[in-house]
Amino acid sequence: MVKHRAARHQLNVYVPARDKDLLARLRRLSARTGKPINRLVLEAISDYLRRHTPTAPAFRTFDLGLKGPWKRVDLYEERLEGKVG
Repeated sequence: MVKHRAARHQLNVYVPARDKDLLARLRRLSARTGKPINRLVLEAISDYLRRHTPTAPAFRTFDLGLKGPWKRVDLYEERLEGKVG
């Protein structure tokens, strides 16, 4: 029987000496919650991205002056009258 492992990616985070207290707090949180450090870091990244990433692309909107809803018969009549296209 062959077991398949999920693809994993590695991310190395270097903690400067001046921020060593953050690493100690992270280790304590890991011990208290029972979650591995990598899970806590991934949750923090996910939360950060959720707060700082727009939910929808910022497209500009344009008013084409169209009033709707249109009915096929109305469009056909306007076309025959030369008002459209």
